[in-house]
Amino acid sequence: MTTMYPTLAAVLLAAAAIQPALAGDDLSQRIAACTRERDDARRLACFDRAAAPAADAKKVDATQDFGVHGSELARNRDDDDPKQDNTPKRISATVAGVEKRARGELLVTLDNGQVWAQKEVGPYFPLKVGDAVSIIAGTFGSHKLVVASRATAVTRVR
Repeated sequence: MTTMYPTLAAVLLAAAAIQPALAGDDLSQRIAACTRERDDARRLACFDRAAAPAADAKKVDATQDFGVHGSELARNRDDDDPKQDNTPKRISATVAGVEKRARGELLVTLDNGQVWAQKEVGPYFPLKVGDAVSIIAGTFGSHKLVVASRATAVTRVR
């Protein structure tokens, strides 16, 4: 029985010595995973998360997750947990692309990589690449895309 304690102590010391090496491997694995991302904005965000300390990573994730709660994207990902919603209430970005869906709703790509879809076709909504926009979080997971003095209901799709 007394020979078991030195053996146990040796095992615990070896595990403690290996821990820093394992942490480095985790970082290299996270960085390697980021290199496989094809989308530039997502790849950059992935590298930011991989290199950031834990507190900074949570802040980056909060911005990346803006608009996910209650959106088409959340329904597709099955990870819509309102208790975990600590995201900002407003973001500002520049329009990087504008397309139309089959029924005529606008599909807006922002310079941060997020893609938002107009919830319904309404009156003419002027929007072009380069426009500065804000997305404002509303109640019950709703969001409005605001440009100049006009607003339209949107949902995040990517």
